[in-house]
Amino acid sequence: MAKDRIRYEKAYRAGLAFNKAGQYSKAFNAFRVAINEFPDNPAAYAGLGETCLNLKQLDRALECYKLATRYSRGDLNYLQKVADIQERQGQLNEAARTYMAVGELLFKRQEIDEAIGNWERAIRLDPSLLGAHRRLAMVFQRQNRKRDAVREYLAIARILQMRGENKKAMQMCRAAMRLDPDNDDILTAMELIRHGEAAFAEKAPEEAEQLMSAEEQEEADQLTQTVRQMAAAFEAERKQQPVTKAVAMGPVEAARHLAQEQLAEEIFRDEDDEADSDAPLSKLERDAALGQGMDFEQRGQIAEAIDSYKKAIAGGLRLPAAYFTIGLLYLENQQPEEARKMLAQAARHPAYKKACQAALS
Repeated sequence: MAKDRIRYEKAYRAGLAFNKAGQYSKAFNAFRVAINEFPDNPAAYAGLGETCLNLKQLDRALECYKLATRYSRGDLNYLQKVADIQERQGQLNEAARTYMAVGELLFKRQEIDEAIGNWERAIRLDPSLLGAHRRLAMVFQRQNRKRDAVREYLAIARILQMRGENKKAMQMCRAAMRLDPDNDDILTAMELIRHGEAAFAEKAPEEAEQLMSAEEQEEADQLTQTVRQMAAAFEAERKQQPVTKAVAMGPVEAARHLAQEQLAEEIFRDEDDEADSDAPLSKLERDAALGQGMDFEQRGQIAEAIDSYKKAIAGGLRLPAAYFTIGLLYLENQQPEEARKMLAQAARHPAYKKACQAALS
């Protein structure tokens, strides 16, 4: 194994040097030797990908960077290379979904502005990419950028209507209306959903060509889903040590850590079919309120965090983690009666029972 590592390092360093010197054929051979020694090492695939780019072999470069992304479990640099090459090759739908995946990873890292930039780039390449519109609507509402959030809600409504999902489309319009009740564009969109099937009839064939079949959609989404899974695995490994510390600190802190993880997972959870839901708010609106609550809590703005979590719960969020989190915030804010009510709700879940008892004692 030591000899294999030495051969790998020698070949890899040679590949880097040949790339730098512009000797791309030699670099190609060196990186192939490195890959033969360690076939699951992402750096060698990335090096070979750079070589192929310099040789104008875009197909090979794309495959190399995909493998580098896979073996690195979602390295952003490699994934961005995948998106860039896909865009250069005119694979706009695939590039859009890769930019969507990049945005997901950045969002997990709390690099919100960078995530927004990638989601916006994704919808410029594929305006019908529903996931990117949903993420933007949630984040814009979370940031109180109402005009931008309304624009995204209406874009979502438009896509859903074109798919024949009028109930969901109307739900998005109502969410937009709660943000901006006097917006004439929202009223127009709602009227078109109610009565405008004929108005869209002339445009339907042209726009239908832009929407992919179910099979094509599933295939195109595979990279995004794979990267989400890799990101989740990476985050789980990264957080393993903090979890151990939290457990050592006692049941309340361990449960607090668990709650924060579950709240974050709720935001990343794919949207359910809520067309017939009686929840006062859509999932996007609840996610926005939830994200605001987490932001305020992190900044120590307890009262504002409580208000945001209350909005999410009043909007239909039924998650023990939310009850536990707001219960602890009530305690910090010297509101014991409200805390007792929320912690009693959380204590119904076994994962929070001991922590709730400890917190109230």
